[in-house]
This record gives sequence, C-alpha cells and structure tokens, in this order.
Amino acid sequence: MRTPTPTHRLAHTLVAATALTLAAGLAPATPASPAAAAVERPAPRTILDVGDLDQGDPPAIVWSERTSGRTVIHGTDGTTTPAPNRLSEMAPMGSGYVIQTYGAGGARTRWIAADGTPGRREWRTGAGLGVSAKGRAVGFSGRAGKVWTIDEQGDRVLSFNPVPISTRGRAVAVLGEDCKEDGTSNGCTVVVNGANRAFSTSSHGIVDRVPRLRQATTGRGRWLGGITSVSDFGSCSAMLRGWTSRWRTCDNQLSDISPDNRHVLGTPAYADGFGPTALDVLATADGSVVRSFAAARDGSSATYFDEVWEDAAHVLVVTWQDDEWAVVRLGVDGSMEYAVAPRRGSMDTRAPFQLQTR
Repeated sequence: MRTPTPTHRLAHTLVAATALTLAAGLAPATPASPAAAAVERPAPRTILDVGDLDQGDPPAIVWSERTSGRTVIHGTDGTTTPAPNRLSEMAPMGSGYVIQTYGAGGARTRWIAADGTPGRREWRTGAGLGVSAKGRAVGFSGRAGKVWTIDEQGDRVLSFNPVPISTRGRAVAVLGEDCKEDGTSNGCTVVVNGANRAFSTSSHGIVDRVPRLRQATTGRGRWLGGITSVSDFGSCSAMLRGWTSRWRTCDNQLSDISPDNRHVLGTPAYADGFGPTALDVLATADGSVVRSFAAARDGSSATYFDEVWEDAAHVLVVTWQDDEWAVVRLGVDGSMEYAVAPRRGSMDTRAPFQLQTR
C-alpha cells in the first residue's frame, strides 16, 4: 500500500499493529458460526502477474505522481496540482483537495486549492482520512480524539465532539454527505479508530463505540466493515449495515467498498512482509468471493498497494513487480491492464504513484 509511507504501512499492517495493542484483551479468534459466517462459493481466480499488460485509459480517479523530486496530483479533468513530496493521502474536495502529509512529527492535514495554494489552517492529526460515499465531506482526527470535517465548500471546517481516546485518532469513514446539520440536512457521522477501539461521533453531538468492531477498516453509506478479533494466526472481520452485523470472515481484512455498494475488497487477514500478493472481491451482501487475484506459486507475481475502486466494475492498485512500479486496472471480470505505464524503481524507495482515498 516499496518502503511504504507510514499511512501505507498502516493500511497493510493494521492487523499486526492491532495485535500488539489488543493482545492483552483479546482471546484467540474463534471461527464464525455457520449462520454468521460468509457464504463460501467457488470463485474464479486470476494470477496477479502484471509484467506484460496492454495499456488502457488513465485513471478515472485522482492520483499523484512523483518525478525528479516533484509531486503533482492528477485531476480527473486532466489538470495537475503541485503537492508536497511527503504526500500520504488525498481526497478531492470542492475546488481543491484535502491532503495529508507525513513527517517526523506525525501526519498533518490541510486543504489546498487547485493551484496548490494552502488553505488557512493546518492540523496535526492521526494517519487517515475518512471520506463520505459521494465525496462531499472528508473527516480527520487529531490529538485527544478531536474530530473535524471539511466539506465541498473547501474552506468550511466543522468540529465534532471528541472521541474518548488519549492519542491521535485515525478517521476511517464519513457516513452522510452534509455534516452541517440544518433544515435540509441530518448531518453526518465520523468513524474514528483509537488504539484498540472504534468510535463514532455525529453532528448531533452523540459519541459512542462502534458495535461489534475493534477497528473499522472501511465504510460507505450504511455499510461499515472492520476487525472483530486478532490472534497470532490472523484476524476476523465483520460487515455491518446500519450497525447490525450481516456476515463475518476470518479469511480477509475488509478494504474499499465499491461505488454501487455491491462489492468490497478483501486483503489478506494477516499482513506481513513487503506487501500483499492476493486480493479478493467479495459480495457486500453476504461476503461470498466473486473474484480472486492470486499470487503465482513461484513468487513471480505482483505486490500491490492503495487498492481503490475506480468505478463499480474496476479496481485500481499500485503494483510492484520485476523492479517496476505501475498503476494497474483490475476488472471484476478478471481483466487486467495498465492505467499508468510501468516505471523502473526499487522496493527500497517509495512508490512514485498514489491513489486517492475514497
């Protein structure tokens, strides 16, 4: 998700990190009951070998590129925006972007205009942006669980009641599109992870624990997925709809939910090594595996990072294989093509490409 940046390292080693913080309070993960477990069905498999693919269209979502020490954000309309080299996350917002950068002092979050001009304020935050389903609001969390959102006006910042954690939180999702509660809006809810518990804080001023989840990993609309338990052997996750558990799996950690809510990405249940080499596409309704992108047995296939839905039928991933970085488009039908052509590089350096947070 190379030597990953702190945010990417977090995204693909969340299970291992959570195991350290939760070990004292967790019993070993137990298999789900037949009624609660995800439905198991044979799924077609595609080997994640990206060594020789056809060139397709450029990404239809925002992406960044670092060349000769200079980083630019590519908009979906073909425009480019200069950005800091230590860019770790980005989300389109209004006429610009909410960006997060990393450094020795941790993550910093701010809004920038389309020409790269910074907004009026910057926040020291935890790693992670939470984005609403239609991208109209972006949430983030700072010291002592403070929470804010920036909406599509770009410079309107709203504060929420803090969640009960002593550290900087990690925003995961914004449920709802308009966080300013008024006659035309019911507000929104921001889901935030602490070190060992997920919380929610709403425009109504209500702060609560997220039921059933130790850590949230994805959310869109009424759907919210996350980790329920961690052991030395892996993790188990659950998908909630309206705070009610719909299914569980001990085979995957849940990642991005598709724009039509039909599918959710499943990364390996236990994160280890340089990066994952297998990716599942699951049905959001019941957790059944629709498509698997699997590793080659001889280790010749790709490692991927930044898995993000491009549209309802395609996923974009940043890949590393044979000393080359690329952005690859994966189809739910098993197709693969380059969205950004391969570039020579090393696993000891950061990837030159990055995809937006959705």
